[in-house]
Amino acid sequence: MKIKSVRCVCFSPTGTTKTIAENIAKGIHPEFMEIVDITKRSQRKGQFLIGKDDIVILATPVYYGRVPEEILPYLNSLKAAQNSVVLVVVYGNRAFEDALTELHDLAVGADCIPVAAGAFVAEHSYSSKRYPIAPNRPDESDIRKAQEFGAAIRDKLQSLESSGHTTNIAIPGQFPYVEPVNLNMIKKARSVVALTPETDASRCTQCGQCAEVCPTGAISFDDVTQTDRWKCLICFACVKICQEEARQMNEPNFQAAIQALQQNCLDRKEPEIFL
Repeated sequence: MKIKSVRCVCFSPTGTTKTIAENIAKGIHPEFMEIVDITKRSQRKGQFLIGKDDIVILATPVYYGRVPEEILPYLNSLKAAQNSVVLVVVYGNRAFEDALTELHDLAVGADCIPVAAGAFVAEHSYSSKRYPIAPNRPDESDIRKAQEFGAAIRDKLQSLESSGHTTNIAIPGQFPYVEPVNLNMIKKARSVVALTPETDASRCTQCGQCAEVCPTGAISFDDVTQTDRWKCLICFACVKICQEEARQMNEPNFQAAIQALQQNCLDRKEPEIFL
């Protein structure tokens, strides 16, 4: 089967998922490549057109072992035409649990044909100088493996007459999907505690970058010290972008959880691919 175009559909608040998807696409080496960034809600208002010969890379970070709830309505609205799809999840060196299986089911529901899948590691959203979790990943090794994965996908597809001739790929995971217990606890606690990153006014320069990168518009452009607790995904995009380190999660219980997470994620995990 001839490879003409690859469209990378990615949700990537801190940019690492997008980096992985782009490098997989580079490894496939199509004639045409497009990044369809669905990170912000405003970018999901219109439907992009999937051409009948397009290969789709569907890429998302893992939130609490699952595909982020934020993008489920959009993914459920996708319509394809038996397009080949590459499934990619990116996680912070803990576990990807059922996220890849869930993404597989969403893709099948959109009339895509999964031809490959991969779970890659990136610096955890909650990683910090005090509690580093997979710092500086994806690194050179991760990028190389992403491109090698793309090349392997290319070899596989070129050996097929059409995507309809591929065999099912074995993906780890289960259904019903894992219950995001910690996320549910956060939702419940928010009726009492904000549980969002806070702004240190003495450090903040009011540059507005935190509001600009927020996927849900939870941070006010008029006053960046104000965050809507019900919109905040705790993706930490605002924390990562702030050069002044003015945005931090200061809630003591959350900080303790990050410390425990860091201790549980010390051993380096490598990308896993499924062809």
